[in-house]
Amino acid sequence: MQLIVFKLKERFYGFNTENIEEITTPLKETIIPQGPSWTRGLINLRGQIMTLIDLEALLNGSSATEELWYNNTVIVNTEDNPLALMVGKVVGVTDITEDQIQRFDDEEDALVDGYVSVYNEMVSIINIDSILKEKEEVA
Repeated sequence: MQLIVFKLKERFYGFNTENIEEITTPLKETIIPQGPSWTRGLINLRGQIMTLIDLEALLNGSSATEELWYNNTVIVNTEDNPLALMVGKVVGVTDITEDQIQRFDDEEDALVDGYVSVYNEMVSIINIDSILKEKEEVA
């Protein structure tokens, strides 16, 4: 499988490129009042409205205090609506095998599926489906 690897603060994360539509620069968001702490707002990408998710807040419970802390927005296709995920810096895209992934056995709905070592870093593999479930539970 192909893995897109990116950085959030000082940690490295990745997810399967299967549902990724594109990677863009930061986009101007419209704030959603009283939304979850990890939902930054809504963005308009070429006439398509989508939710902007702060992955730092979702994964680690806190976001950077700077107004614009992220360098890239990853657009992910879903069955319902595309999502925009805030990421710090995209490091690259790499091929990995299932054998390389160190998986967790304890929880199927965990936001992190496991770990893999790439680019001389330990990379947490994010479960995109769990992010979608998290979004649906709030909606």
